[in-house]
Amino acid sequence: MPRPVFVLIVGMFVNRLGSFVYPFLSLYLKDRSFEFSEISLVIGSLAVGNFFGPMAGGYMADAFGRRNALVISLLSTAFLLLALYWADDYVTLLVVGFCYGFSVSTFFPPANALLSDLVEEDKRATAFALFRLAINLGFALGPTLAGILYAISPMWIFVGDAATTAAFGLLAWVSLPHGLRTISGKVGSASVVWKSWREAIVDAWGNVSFRRFIFASFLMGAAFTQVFSLLSITSTDRGLSTFSYGLVMGLNGLLIAMVELPLTHRIKRFAPRKVLSLGYTLMALGSAGFAFSESITGFLLAMSLFTMGEIVALPVGMSYSAALSPEALRGRYFGIRGMTWAASTLFSSLGVSFYGAIGFDWWLIIACLPLAGAVYILRNEPLKKPLN
Repeated sequence: MPRPVFVLIVGMFVNRLGSFVYPFLSLYLKDRSFEFSEISLVIGSLAVGNFFGPMAGGYMADAFGRRNALVISLLSTAFLLLALYWADDYVTLLVVGFCYGFSVSTFFPPANALLSDLVEEDKRATAFALFRLAINLGFALGPTLAGILYAISPMWIFVGDAATTAAFGLLAWVSLPHGLRTISGKVGSASVVWKSWREAIVDAWGNVSFRRFIFASFLMGAAFTQVFSLLSITSTDRGLSTFSYGLVMGLNGLLIAMVELPLTHRIKRFAPRKVLSLGYTLMALGSAGFAFSESITGFLLAMSLFTMGEIVALPVGMSYSAALSPEALRGRYFGIRGMTWAASTLFSSLGVSFYGAIGFDWWLIIACLPLAGAVYILRNEPLKKPLN
């Protein structure tokens, strides 16, 4: 594959190795004596930022070039991570949380668009698996390291995350190609922004396969994001230490690092919607397992099921999404996908409040969402040919 693909892979590994804050944010806020309802609002402010960020990231990818959009996203995110730690009152925390959620979510539309530009269609599923391999190799080690740093001082998870994010931004600036620019004219004017997004939304709505995929992704994502925002509280409520929680989260990355690339290489020959349905079902089973886990063994088993679903569904889903998107609109299509993921996160932010009211049974309700997505993705459309 082209050299810039491996630059992206190395950069993502460094960044995710230091991706300390989000898995521990709910616990950090709880330790600062915030109520469940207040924690839910902070996670919700991030989710609102996450919703609007992909719109900006997708537009910047098509208007300014993929590399420039990546650098802006990474450097601004590094600054906001530090601001998030030093936010000294609740209102400031909500505002900075929104800005951080916005900034961090501008990253993936240009990154996914650049990866799709660089790699031929028959290799994209493998390329996205490689990309996720880098993410999850870092994530296999990151939460465990974060658990140690958190025990020393919560400040270090914010400083470490900011440093690795800024390092990736500098690497992107010096090593990545500019990438495609498909929007012409005065790209900073409101009229050009509005016209370009209207064009993309109309096209995406008329793309029935993409529209159905997006809805199924929303249902899956609503469960997926709660694992990374709520499981820290659930595990410590069951008596696990922060170190044990870090091991459970680290297992997610380790399994992906060991299994995803060879498995993706084999399953990409099958009809993608069948593969997605299987993956979503496994994620539902894993989510249900968290409701019954009372020891680290139970959490590890439930995480194994959940992770196998993630391994099956996500690389094929990214490749399927790229195949459905026209080249001229690719950044904005990935922006729409990012906004869908953010809508899932916004929904899941309510999960902290529901968990506070319902308890462990909330995970059984969560499990119903990807199961519904698994059924819906197979409905009302002839199966597509496999992704080669």
